[in-house]
Amino acid sequence: MARVEKAKVSTYDGEVWEYLTYAPGHTCCACTRTVQPLEPVRRGTIERASGSPVTVYRHNECPRAGAVT
Repeated sequence: MARVEKAKVSTYDGEVWEYLTYAPGHTCCACTRTVQPLEPVRRGTIERASGSPVTVYRHNECPRAGAVT
């Protein structure tokens, strides 16, 4: 029986953020709190093994994860 290698799923590089924006109603990927209106967040994407990339948001100064640089 031949061994099958597991597909590699890319991990998210927390240092690569696209830009600073506002995304009320979305959830922070670090602390899972809902983003409030006029609360700045960083936008990024995660590549998936199957399907299109997923957009993620993190507070610019997340209370749980600390400040994003």
